[in-house]
Amino acid sequence: MELQTDNIPKIYFRYLVPSLFSGLVMSIYSLVDMIVVGQYEGAAGTAALACVSPLWAFFCCLSTLFGNGGAVLFSRAKGEGREKESRLAFTVSFLMIGCMSAVVWSVIAVFDEPLLRLFGADDALLPLALRYMRWLKLGIPLWPIGYFLGMFVRNDGSPGLVGAATVCGGIFNVFGDFFLTFTCDMGIEGAGIATVAGQGMVFLIQLLHLFSRKNTIAFTKLSSIWKWGRAIVSVGGPSFLCSVGMGVLIILFNNQVMRYFSSDGLAIYGVAGNLFTLVQTFSYGIGNAAQPIVAENMGAGKWRRVRQTRDLGCYAAVGIGLAAMVTALLIPLQILRLYMKASVEIQTAAPGILRRYFTCLLFVPFNVYAVYYLQAVQRVKGSFMISLFHSFLFGAVFLYLFPIIWGGASIWYVMLLAEFTTAVIAAVMLRKETLDSPITVEGSLLRSR
Repeated sequence: MELQTDNIPKIYFRYLVPSLFSGLVMSIYSLVDMIVVGQYEGAAGTAALACVSPLWAFFCCLSTLFGNGGAVLFSRAKGEGREKESRLAFTVSFLMIGCMSAVVWSVIAVFDEPLLRLFGADDALLPLALRYMRWLKLGIPLWPIGYFLGMFVRNDGSPGLVGAATVCGGIFNVFGDFFLTFTCDMGIEGAGIATVAGQGMVFLIQLLHLFSRKNTIAFTKLSSIWKWGRAIVSVGGPSFLCSVGMGVLIILFNNQVMRYFSSDGLAIYGVAGNLFTLVQTFSYGIGNAAQPIVAENMGAGKWRRVRQTRDLGCYAAVGIGLAAMVTALLIPLQILRLYMKASVEIQTAAPGILRRYFTCLLFVPFNVYAVYYLQAVQRVKGSFMISLFHSFLFGAVFLYLFPIIWGGASIWYVMLLAEFTTAVIAAVMLRKETLDSPITVEGSLLRSR
């Protein structure tokens, strides 16, 4: 598969399918855990895992900061024929994510209870959440480093292996969840054990690429660490904001929902937030599929192929967003029942709440893709701006402003307005990137002649 010469639609969809599977399975741990625990423990189990869910976003944000940043520079250097620089991009980014993973692991191991309280757990939910965290803490580095490795393996021409690894780990997690939680009667702790074991399997399978003939990922002697570190953080920063912003918004939502609706409302939001996370993480696959193609062809100066890839990604994002929104709006009660054994009160309140929240799913994939595409073409400022609007600014401001003006029930419209506003800004920035790209300038010069 030659990224600079083969048919673009063929290459893109060959990357897209395993990337979407990777994005799906990347979030399946929290998805299946919440479903299984909700069925075993009831609404309290769903609410307890809603208090753990910000951790998944923070694990993901480390991998996107150093993985996306390093992988884009790795692919561009390959496209320009600079083998040493491509290896240096991997080496420096691995060093950075290894150090940060160790710091995060230490913080969670020592301050698990204060963190869970910060994430919205009260005295009733904390014991359940701590029982899950007891096992999760054993394998924390597997997530950021595993996601990181998958990005490089994908960009090194093995998207199928990454997809296979994540599917195998996800299947193992699903069966392990049911077996340990119900058959072994371990409850929420069984879900925690299965989750760690499943991610361990993903990590080990991805390592196989390093021993294959096509592998070009390798460590090299460190040099210009500060320069490369700055470049990696600059390129990976926007997707980092997307992920960390998702975690921050979950925390803010958890606390606001507990303030206005108590633990029943948090159980409903646990379902809504988990599905939102699923769609956003799934959407990473659209961007991850485009990045190696865009970065390598940009390095080779083939801008027509870059723009063709961009357009395919936009179509995929709009289609997936529409499908996700329509499906969620049609069956909100069935989705709720999948997640938990709900009381009559929760089943009565949930459909209206979920429908108001789920309308935002239409715009989520497009906003995520815009960040990844602008990141791949190294339009860092534009990518940062969209990430900031998508993750922090609009959601956080609206979440605290709406209840003051329209009451507590208005928080269920926050994500719709935040995602819609961000999508408008993202569309304008993608249009500007088209007008400013070298191929557009070249085309206008040819026409003027």
